[in-house]
Amino acid sequence: MNRIFHQRFTLTSKCAISLFTLLAFYFLWNKMAIPALLVVIVIVMMIERVLHTTYTLLLDEDDVQRLVIYRGRFSKSISIRVGDIVKVTRMKAVFGLSCYLLMQYGACHLISLQPDNEELFMAELNKRQ
Repeated sequence: MNRIFHQRFTLTSKCAISLFTLLAFYFLWNKMAIPALLVVIVIVMMIERVLHTTYTLLLDEDDVQRLVIYRGRFSKSISIRVGDIVKVTRMKAVFGLSCYLLMQYGACHLISLQPDNEELFMAELNKRQ
């Protein structure tokens, strides 16, 4: 059975999107079209990544458990065998305002995850290992 977890929309993400939106508005107000266009492209990419990032735990055709990390239309998805996951650590950032999961897999590969429900994600991951 496949299990999909969505990314959490953190306060840091909200602040970054708001700040870039204000910057784009400033550039448009001062009639600087090219910098405004570049900032709007960055905003679209940020929103796309926040809204469409998913973490899917699935069973492959070869009966191999996999974690597929899809980070939106503009980036390549990452597929990790659940058996290759060495350690998952809960980390805090930005003076403790936000937290994420730091996953170590394979030969010293690190990736950060921000599932919406961390406890349920960890439980499902431990069940599939």
